Amino acid sequence: MRMRKIITNAPQETMNVGREIASGLKRGDVIYLSGELGSGKTVFVKGICQGLGVKERVTSSSFVIATEYRGKILVSHVDLYRLDDKSIADLPIDEYIFNDGVTIIEWADRMSNQKKAGLCIKISILGTKKRELIIEDLRN
Repeated sequence: MRMRKIITNAPQETMNVGREIASGLKRGDVIYLSGELGSGKTVFVKGICQGLGVKERVTSSSFVIATEYRGKILVSHVDLYRLDDKSIADLPIDEYIFNDGVTIIEWADRMSNQKKAGLCIKISILGTKKRELIIEDLRN
């Protein structure tokens, strides 16, 4: 397991970290994002999508649960914010995780034991624009 901590001082820097992470992603990778509301999870997802060549507008998936974007590879963006424990347990997460692209799960800390190997990223608010990203690489 590799872990690193990154401090960003603006949303653009958080997005840039997402782009950097994207350069090391491959088909089948899963990213588990956690952090409080407003911490920058969707900003981070935008950076990943930019890094993977997605041209369409990336938004929070909160109201639709899951969105797919096409870039160099498929990006499945799942947002668990509005779901209760039973709904999360009933969600066919594996259908997204075992696709032919990258899966990003926001509010992944709401998942019980459904997690597979992947990147676990926790974003914490340190100030108005300052964020701490803790990145654990749990891929095989």
